[in-house]
Amino acid sequence: MTTVEPLLPEHFEQVAGWLSRPETNRWLSGEWRDREATPSILAIAVRNRRNGLYLVRHESVPCALVGLADIDPADRIAMVWYLLGDERLKGRGIVSEAVRQLARLAFSELSLASLYAWIMEDNIASRRVLEKSGFRECGRVRNAACSSGKQVDRIYFDITP
Repeated sequence: MTTVEPLLPEHFEQVAGWLSRPETNRWLSGEWRDREATPSILAIAVRNRRNGLYLVRHESVPCALVGLADIDPADRIAMVWYLLGDERLKGRGIVSEAVRQLARLAFSELSLASLYAWIMEDNIASRRVLEKSGFRECGRVRNAACSSGKQVDRIYFDITP
């Protein structure tokens, strides 16, 4: 069973470790990419009202993170992001299920009307997560991200209730 719960301080160190791994953070936005995350940075991110960070557990064990960024209550929109912390669980649909749960929470509890996410065009696994979670491709910005030293397109996805 996969569950999603608010990220609490007792998990900041573990999640900071996940965010600091180059094989993980290479896919994130520029402010996270190629940097070491710390529990202090996570504490600041959690306190920011425009963010919502959630720990994912599979069979009660912390294994991933899903989040909302740029939460805009006026326009009722937010950006979704996610990562798998425990690579041994890759390919089991855990992150896709967590993103589905996050979307339900965003629509029902936060009254958001739209969610979006973006991926680097060469991140095939992330594309599968979004598609399995019900997101649809909705656009592309050319040469808008740097992946492995090369400019690639950002592909945008969205979902509505």
